[in-house]
Amino acid sequence: MPQFAYRALTEAGERVAGEIEAGDRRGAIQRLQAQGLIPIEAQPAGRGPLPGADVPVAGGTARSSGRHAAQVTVTTRELATLIGAGETLESALALVAGELGDRRLRAVFEGILNRVRTGASLSDAMAAEPRVFSRLYVGMVRAAEATGRLGEVLGELADLRERQEALRRQLTSALIYPAVLMLTAIGAVLVLLLYVVPQFTPVFAGHEDRLPPLTRIILDAADWLRARGPTMAVVLACLGLLWLFASRIGWLRLLGDRLTLRVWGIGTLARERATAEVCRGLATLLKGGLDLPSALLLMREMVSNLAIAEALGRAASAVRQGRRLSEALAAEGILQPMGQKLLKTAEESGRLEPLARYIAERFEQILATRMQRFVTLLEPLLVIGLGGIVGGIVIAILTAVLSVNELAF
Repeated sequence: MPQFAYRALTEAGERVAGEIEAGDRRGAIQRLQAQGLIPIEAQPAGRGPLPGADVPVAGGTARSSGRHAAQVTVTTRELATLIGAGETLESALALVAGELGDRRLRAVFEGILNRVRTGASLSDAMAAEPRVFSRLYVGMVRAAEATGRLGEVLGELADLRERQEALRRQLTSALIYPAVLMLTAIGAVLVLLLYVVPQFTPVFAGHEDRLPPLTRIILDAADWLRARGPTMAVVLACLGLLWLFASRIGWLRLLGDRLTLRVWGIGTLARERATAEVCRGLATLLKGGLDLPSALLLMREMVSNLAIAEALGRAASAVRQGRRLSEALAAEGILQPMGQKLLKTAEESGRLEPLARYIAERFEQILATRMQRFVTLLEPLLVIGLGGIVGGIVIAILTAVLSVNELAF
């Protein structure tokens, strides 16, 4: 029986390589999947190095920049449309590559086109560009090639990416106005304490013991801020840089994500978002032709919380050992309880893919509603808080000025 050289990912996301006996390439891929691996490439042994063999695959999720991610989504939609309209893969790739304005991304798709022309599959060609195409993307394309549904699955991929980007934009835009209000409040208080209040300090000289308590507190705060302000600014800047650095270290980010799930209120929002992400990914990947364990492994590319991604890996192992999906996810406790119950019902009814899509849409709506309510409540609280702080400082200074003038008379 022929030998096939392969590269694949383990359930832990580590890259492995070797040889396996199979009647053909598709049989080799099926044998690898049966062993709990996610195939990256398989070809007859002795044909030289595998395409993209020098590309590091394990140890992280491929993420393209926001600008490139949006362009990749548009290009995916165009590829799906062209292939669905009857264009050949080479022709579709040539058309979308020629339309790309970004030179770097155009070079990526031209490279993919060249690999396809030399005999590589589309999934293999994309796997050689891990900075642009995630393992989730490549895995879905590979499943589409195996089932002959490339155009349809590319459309599913475009839908998935568009929903993810829309949810991300929605969450970001919901927090912009509160963030602006918060910065405005901080800026106004700093201006008052650093520049306005010191102008009145000479007026109160010699009468400090007779000033109202609130005025003395404000004067002390202004003195402390002028003396320690630069040091505090440096400390805060260092803490911000440390936070950015820590977010890039896997185990620190994992620890932070685990703590997020335990915080009251925030943990509920995180689980609702995870429920939407998991169910959306499950519906898309199952419709794309992937088996359930492989879908769970690739879904780790979709979730934003590393602790939940880790739990999905354990759930995939449990499913491969014969456990039901709902039981495996319930044991991890990563989904919102109502979503967990609905998913169990979907599994028992034998309609997992369509009902998972329904659950995702429901929780996306719930999340959007919660964020809207949160912002609606936060905005007036910030306005009232800003007005209270600024008004309090102004009233304290004016009261002190009046009291000093009375003492002068």
